[in-house]
Amino acid sequence: MYFMFCLVVIIFVVDSITVKHQFKDHHPFTIDNNTLKSNGKSLDKFMLIPSIGYESNNESDMFTVIVNGWYYEPLNPSLLQNIIQLSLHTALDLFDSSTALSKQEREERLGPFFVRDIKQHKIQIKLSNSISQIVTTDDNGRFHEKIIIKISDELSIKGNVLKYIASDNDYHEQGNEGFIYLMNKKSKIGCSIISDIDDTIKISEVPDKKKLAINTFKKDFKAVPGMSDVYQSWQSSHKCLIHYVSAMPSQLYYITQKFLTKEKFPGGSFHMRHLKLVGPDKYDLIKKILDFAKQDASQKHKLRAIQDILDHAPITQQFTMVGDSGELDPEIYGEIARKYPDRIKMIFIRHVEGGKNDDNRFQVAFNDIPNDKWKVFNKANELPHKLYNDNDIDDAPINPNNDLDNEINTISLSTSLFYNIYSVLFISYFTMTYN
Repeated sequence: MYFMFCLVVIIFVVDSITVKHQFKDHHPFTIDNNTLKSNGKSLDKFMLIPSIGYESNNESDMFTVIVNGWYYEPLNPSLLQNIIQLSLHTALDLFDSSTALSKQEREERLGPFFVRDIKQHKIQIKLSNSISQIVTTDDNGRFHEKIIIKISDELSIKGNVLKYIASDNDYHEQGNEGFIYLMNKKSKIGCSIISDIDDTIKISEVPDKKKLAINTFKKDFKAVPGMSDVYQSWQSSHKCLIHYVSAMPSQLYYITQKFLTKEKFPGGSFHMRHLKLVGPDKYDLIKKILDFAKQDASQKHKLRAIQDILDHAPITQQFTMVGDSGELDPEIYGEIARKYPDRIKMIFIRHVEGGKNDDNRFQVAFNDIPNDKWKVFNKANELPHKLYNDNDIDDAPINPNNDLDNEINTISLSTSLFYNIYSVLFISYFTMTYN
């Protein structure tokens, strides 16, 4: 009850409080002389999430591409951020007294939560000198727009990655690069990998909520040993596209992308949940925050995201799905495989300590799916380094002379304050329980 009371009070009063990021000059949330408009206000910024584009099954070289991003503004100073940071890290220290992150790194984990979303604002999406479109942010500062294009030499395509520029339609002060992974029709089979993140490729220990909080906000992100090598092998052998489908909030995109780059995981599209954190109806807001935390909400998000990818993908594209036993990946992937039996190449589930790992669970989850189409593994070296025979797959990229994977950006994200506060209260709740 105390936890719920604190959450309600903060939701009602915090709208009037402004905060700022306290990062070094190179950090995307910094307010400095280089990020000020001519009127002295902070320069609005983008987070552009790598997205996906699909070639039409009926018309060659015609693609439906998706631009996905946030538009936000750093806010003015306040004492609130320091209070929240202190509360969060004090709670975490009760669980784990080790210090793995510097002060700057700890602030970087919280930085994405301290921005103001810019709603109902026009953004120019420029795909080439002659191809552009205006999109409008929604009430959360987000835009998620489909654009139909025809492949031509004037587009900036390297390998299977299309680069575009997003800019404020009013100011045009600064453009930001975004990336779209193009899924083209194949003469044979095309390869895609649908991958979870937490406990599949990044050690998060999701079944233990205290350890999850520590691994998210206190410690360096650590890769599951060997998984980067496996993904690189699949991509280099078959030119597989990677689709990172995760139930984590988009607030964590920035640091997750940094982790993937550092650990040399292939670039790919991101499909994450949006958490509604601000709005005029505070009672509705509280309900949405609690709904976000429900386990079935995570399951529904992943099902929708994966089904959307398969429904729009060229019919020659096949999918290998990689997840873990910590939550509901077996049940989700099993449902997808039953619905799209000819599109799923293989399912791999990583055994996670603390998850439900009995054989009966997997037999039920993968009911009616051939036993040779799914595998539970403990270590990455149990996975094959090739998924197809060389003659079975068409790995020709759209533009074979270039590769853009190393250029994929880690531009910052936009959100708001509430998920951070919710996290503090969540951790405080477990602290009281622990004591």
